[in-house]
Amino acid sequence: MPVLERILTMGITGSGKSYQWLMLARALKPTGAIFRCLDTDNSIPFMLATQFEDLMPENGGNVYVVPSFDWPDYKLGVDWLQRKQLSPEQQARLPAEAIKDLKRPLKTIDWTVVDMADMAWSTVQRYFVSEIFDVDAGDYFLKIRRELQDGERKAKKGGSPTAEGLDGWRDWGVINKLYDDWVLPIIYRIQTHVYCTTAVTKVDRGEKDAEVQMMYGDLGFRPSGQKRLGHQMHSIFLMIPGKDRWYITTVKDRAGRTYFDRMKLSSFYMQYLVAKAKFPIV
Repeated sequence: MPVLERILTMGITGSGKSYQWLMLARALKPTGAIFRCLDTDNSIPFMLATQFEDLMPENGGNVYVVPSFDWPDYKLGVDWLQRKQLSPEQQARLPAEAIKDLKRPLKTIDWTVVDMADMAWSTVQRYFVSEIFDVDAGDYFLKIRRELQDGERKAKKGGSPTAEGLDGWRDWGVINKLYDDWVLPIIYRIQTHVYCTTAVTKVDRGEKDAEVQMMYGDLGFRPSGQKRLGHQMHSIFLMIPGKDRWYITTVKDRAGRTYFDRMKLSSFYMQYLVAKAKFPIV
């Protein structure tokens, strides 16, 4: 079995995370590689229509996008990626080109992309709160915050705080299970290369998670979203925007490849996949 890449790029808006995988799709198009993207912030259709028209399926391109905004969309997206049998009702929620793509088997030269994978963690929490408490997540956490405020006032007067948020055993265990049911097939079961993007979260000096502190403490940033995502990927890169250019820094590479250290980035395909991961030049 060929070595399959599991790549995570993190960075602020405008750091080139999405642009680089679209450029990769363009470079690998002659090989027949298909790029299937779960798009969580509705940015990829705009980029395709304005900068990468040649990659749109209707133009003979190799990029297929399924929008993923609410948790049922995420679940449908991963079923689509796994080539599961979908009901007519499920197919009606997919773009027409994605339905056509269902007939195409996965190949190990293909790529699975989750653009802004960190959004899944907040989305699954929002879904859980709405299903269990029958309220919007924002309203629920606002209510808890108010109760905490009231509790603090009571405590100052000699009373006891009464607010109770999500419970570690009853709630967070279920939320993590819902999340794992979505993310684990993408990372471990779908036999394609994987490319995910996330925003960044600052790592404070007081970070209590030893693994997070060890991996990201010196860098000062970690991938946003569920903390285990970074540990599940083979290679992690910090994308850094600059004036009229981008830079790249390697955070982790399990293959032992030479690290980037704030190197000017023009082509992730040439500078990493060809130069370091030994992909053939197309």
